[in-house]
Amino acid sequence: MTAQSQPVMNAFSVDVEDWYQVSDFEDQVRLDEWDRYESRVVANTRRILGILGEFKVKGTFFILTWNAERHPALVEEIAAEGHEIATHGYSHRLLYEQGRDLYRRDLERSQEILHKILGRQAYGYRAPSFSVTTKSMWALDVMLEAGLEYDSSIFPVQDSLYGIPGALRFPFVIHQAGRRKLVEFPMTTTRFGSRNLPLGGGAYLRLLPYQYMRWGMRRVNREGEPALVYLHPWEIDTQQPRLKSRGKRGISTHYIRLDSMESKLRRLLSDFRFAPMRDVLAQRGWLHS
Repeated sequence: MTAQSQPVMNAFSVDVEDWYQVSDFEDQVRLDEWDRYESRVVANTRRILGILGEFKVKGTFFILTWNAERHPALVEEIAAEGHEIATHGYSHRLLYEQGRDLYRRDLERSQEILHKILGRQAYGYRAPSFSVTTKSMWALDVMLEAGLEYDSSIFPVQDSLYGIPGALRFPFVIHQAGRRKLVEFPMTTTRFGSRNLPLGGGAYLRLLPYQYMRWGMRRVNREGEPALVYLHPWEIDTQQPRLKSRGKRGISTHYIRLDSMESKLRRLLSDFRFAPMRDVLAQRGWLHS
């Protein structure tokens, strides 16, 4: 097989949140109450690590650093297994609800925690619930100031919680100041008519037939571009506690089809090639390796 005919290398990522830390439960579960809830993030993350190990796949783990503070050994374990560590912030609050100053403190705190654990800086970031929207573009300045090299917070779709429908669909330089630049690796969509259809993983992987995800990713790869996949550790946990919530959209999908996620993940890892996000960006010349 020639280099030109090699399958496209896609990017795999995990948002390391616990089951009660999601945006859908924000009105019921305050940050200062998180310690009261049963933590399942370590066991669930280790399950994902085990599955990735079976398929010899490395990925990027966006750590919600409230969890890293309490479970530093988990962060060390992820890194020791050869995965990229990136930051998901500290408090999992939507950027456009935080404002610039709160966001700056949140991001700086997350970076300090990861540096203390690993002795090095994280260079990638993903906002809670993809909340870099037209209401929070000021966050890009804060990211550059914090030394980030890439962001993965824009979803080029229309959604009541997130999304910039007109955003570019594949990696691009989103912000630059002097010699510093910030590369955006947007969540994956496939073009269908005049619309972008969401792929990416997470709830879309859980709720929709696997054939849809495979079809969409193959279309993206045929364009010669990498797809970006993500999931949360709680999405493979059918035994997690139950909270009643209408979510931020009036309906929550949090508990729907949890029992389907692990089998779909295994099929995905079997059908496509994956690497950490920074490696994919470096391979394509967006970042220095």
